[in-house]
Amino acid sequence: MPPDNSNTSISASRQRQADRSAVRLTASIRERSATAHDAVINNLSRTGCMVSNIFLRAGRPVWVRFGSLAPIESRVIWARGDMAGIRFSQPLHPAVLDHIAARAPLPQED
Repeated sequence: MPPDNSNTSISASRQRQADRSAVRLTASIRERSATAHDAVINNLSRTGCMVSNIFLRAGRPVWVRFGSLAPIESRVIWARGDMAGIRFSQPLHPAVLDHIAARAPLPQED
């Protein structure tokens, strides 16, 4: 049974720290002492991302892995159902962000 995520926000008054880009890619997310699970990354910035298709709890530490890159230590800032906002412990270098985003174009609509 998925965790109760109705709580959701560590601090609702906090603003995003960086502009986010819409993307669609899969990343591996792992909580401490747990098995990694794939999640869909819906948007991405230097300071964090929004994920779906995974049940997480606000306030918990997680590690996010994009492909073969090293895992990024992070924290779940909010969670609602199978969606969550994640803040990276250290901002991504702009070149790393560009590398990840370039490999994740949004699907083209017909």
